[in-house]
Amino acid sequence: MNVGKHTAPGEQNPEPSHTPQRTCVGCREVGEPAGWERFVYVEGHGLIHDVRRKAPGRGVWVHADPHCLQKALERGGFQRSLKRRVELPQLSELLAQLREGARRRLNEALQIALRARATTPGQTFVKEAMRNDTIVVLILASDAGESTRTKFTTNAQRKGIDVIELWTGDELGQMAKGQAYVSVIGVEAGPHAERIVKHWKSLEALSATSKT
Repeated sequence: MNVGKHTAPGEQNPEPSHTPQRTCVGCREVGEPAGWERFVYVEGHGLIHDVRRKAPGRGVWVHADPHCLQKALERGGFQRSLKRRVELPQLSELLAQLREGARRRLNEALQIALRARATTPGQTFVKEAMRNDTIVVLILASDAGESTRTKFTTNAQRKGIDVIELWTGDELGQMAKGQAYVSVIGVEAGPHAERIVKHWKSLEALSATSKT
């Protein structure tokens, strides 16, 4: 006789979750590591941020939060998880690695969106896309002229479009099929825009910690 919850005819038992659980070495929370950060120890280099979260070797997981990082440094969380004594960097060094990783992920997300043709480069095409409400993110060159910046940011704010100013026009041009200079790129609604915004907000949050 089976003891426990019965399954009604036609129902299926729920599949058990196979998502791996991890422990934050700072606050000791156990959970799915989506959005967490992974560090690995590399001989001769110390703790290195595993940007892709796939590097070989024993890794440690931690929330992308200065408080968790500080606790891990103060309470021996990194050594305990790595099962060895390691020379630990300063909190500022770990945060700098996380910011660099967030910027790298953001660069890759934009490049993937460009290759997938989920973007609209160039002022003329972006203006039309904004009129048609087909873009949700505006990439504006950090060195764009004042009139260009005012025109596009004003319209974007009115429509609730996120504006990101992290790349120069030359850098955007290189990513957009090797063009000489691109002042604006619109990103269409969808998973590519969501990924770009996620990494951008992560970078913004990490950058804010360096100013406090």
